Amino acid sequence: MNLVRIENFFKENSIPAFRLNQIRDAVYKQYATDWEEIKTLPADLRASLAEKEGRLLSISPEEILVSQNHDAIKFCFRLRDGHKIEGVLMNILPEKWALCLSTQVGCAVRCAFCATGKRGLRRNLSPEEITDQFIFAADHLKKLNGCKIHSVVFMGMGEPFLNYNSVAEAIRIITSPELIGLGRRHVSVSTSGHVPGIRAFAKEFPQCNLAFSLHAADDVLRTDLVPLNARYPLSQVAKALQDYIAATHRKVFIEYVMLDGVNSSRSMPDKINDYLRTISAPKYFTINLIPYNRTGGPFRAPAPERMQIFQGLLQELGWEVTIRKSLGDDIAGACGQLAGR
Repeated sequence: MNLVRIENFFKENSIPAFRLNQIRDAVYKQYATDWEEIKTLPADLRASLAEKEGRLLSISPEEILVSQNHDAIKFCFRLRDGHKIEGVLMNILPEKWALCLSTQVGCAVRCAFCATGKRGLRRNLSPEEITDQFIFAADHLKKLNGCKIHSVVFMGMGEPFLNYNSVAEAIRIITSPELIGLGRRHVSVSTSGHVPGIRAFAKEFPQCNLAFSLHAADDVLRTDLVPLNARYPLSQVAKALQDYIAATHRKVFIEYVMLDGVNSSRSMPDKINDYLRTISAPKYFTINLIPYNRTGGPFRAPAPERMQIFQGLLQELGWEVTIRKSLGDDIAGACGQLAGR
């Protein structure tokens, strides 16, 4: 929903300002997704807004898929210009749902193992298109089981810091007590290593969570896997993360997609250890090992026992390490699988 555009419409037509507050509360607090749901507005005003603005939200559901275990719900949204994006609700704990948001149509980073990157970048999303994903998903979840969205992760389609201004405005809307009101500690943003974005994020959102997608701890391999590394090599990211931790005193979550025979050998934990210790002490990191999810490429995930060995080697070196459970891989809704189909 674009409040500025609606506000201008009200001014042009001498509609009282309190009507704008009624719309804002209906959408951001009650998760209205259609003009007809806002019963505090007169019927003729609802009709005028529908005629002038079209849909209340900037997105419309193209398809909704539910995983077999009912622990993930994937939304394929159509934007006003016909482009498609995807978002995923994940049941991370009993009655606690996280929403994975997209920030771009496609992605310019083109990570070798990611379905989104294969599309290339079509365009950035507006703040409205990002927050409307939240509104629709929150309404869907409320009607489904009465639960609320517990946390938001900017880990869907796109590199968030390549669309920094829209992402920043979306975070402000999502965390504003007057609007959606989610706590900033419940917001996480993942980057593939965009150094200016890390620095801006530290200044503007020190209470939000930062995740860094590492995937390899040497520049040669990492550039093959994450082409953005050629622009911002590991040494530059290390310095940005040093400054981030010094400024915020917050943990950084290290994301590491495990690719069998590529970045999963027994020598890799030592490289990860050496690299991260150039940044800060282990207490400032949690390493999340993510088994590769099928995206049609040449990669495969290591066997579970190999994942556990890798985890154990890192733990012996003093690191907090988790193996992430993939939710929604049967509906192509897991990490790396979103493609706006």
